Amino acid sequence: MMTDLAPPQIRAITGLELAAGVFTKCSDNLASQLNISLTSGRRDPGPAQFRVGINGDLYGGMLAPIEVGTRRVDIAYVNPSAMVAMAYRGKGYYREKMHLRVLGCFPSWDRIALVVSKDLSVKSLRDIVRRKTPLRVSTRFSGVNNATYFTIATILSLYGFSFGQIKKWGGQVQECGRPFAPERMKAIAKHKLDAVFDEGVSTVGGWLDLALANGYEIVPIEPDIVKQLERMGYTGTVLPKRRFRPLKEDALTIDFSGWALVTHKWLADKVAYAAIETIDEKKKIIPVDDDRQLDMRELCNGSEKCPLRVPLHPGAAKYYREKGYLKGVGVVE
Repeated sequence: MMTDLAPPQIRAITGLELAAGVFTKCSDNLASQLNISLTSGRRDPGPAQFRVGINGDLYGGMLAPIEVGTRRVDIAYVNPSAMVAMAYRGKGYYREKMHLRVLGCFPSWDRIALVVSKDLSVKSLRDIVRRKTPLRVSTRFSGVNNATYFTIATILSLYGFSFGQIKKWGGQVQECGRPFAPERMKAIAKHKLDAVFDEGVSTVGGWLDLALANGYEIVPIEPDIVKQLERMGYTGTVLPKRRFRPLKEDALTIDFSGWALVTHKWLADKVAYAAIETIDEKKKIIPVDDDRQLDMRELCNGSEKCPLRVPLHPGAAKYYREKGYLKGVGVVE
């Protein structure tokens, strides 16, 4: 098909389509850290550069807001959206405020769950500290700027202990790459663990459902600890009894929802507008961590699954308004 595009644009578009097609067909055999860079050569130093970073230690964990805030990349995903709020405020992991904006937040309902064997009669994590319980606990990988591990470790520190202290008390720490790691699921089923501290609780029949059906119970996070976490950027919420039937009542915890598509305040309005226009055009084929197709209204207005924690980029907001997706004026900077 004939086109009015210049040869460099033709080749760039072909390369992007090629990469997307190959990954779609061969994702099981390929690495998943994505780094797309549109840069200028020696002959054309004028055009603006543009970089997208997705997944991996650098673009998928705690470092992603720093990469965006320091403009080493222009757009990245960050999960949970609480990490965006933390970086925006310069709290917790982040030593200084990052000039972040969101293009939208993709759906992913999740919570932190602290689960302990009923045999231990633990009603608060303070019981573990007081007894110096040598837990056999399963959690996520450490040392990879993992948002889950950081969050769990922060909660433990607010209670006055750590995974290191659990080991000193004679306990064992199993680190897993994902919530449904086979070694964890097998250990839960055979009741070879005393506790599991993790997220990834939305899947029916997942690790939390398995634990609740095999002699474990959820230990709520106390209100005073939740308040301290909220000051960092997290949001207090509950693990609802309506979803987890074995619960006697809702259990207080913190939210771990949302895949925020993050940029910085310097991104050109035209580029931000084009990014959301593209998502709208492709929404029927973009996979999401939800049981429904991507909803553009939810993307920009937020919901329980899509918490918007920092202001929308004005270029993105412009598109949302023109299409009638954005309610009211929204929070835009």
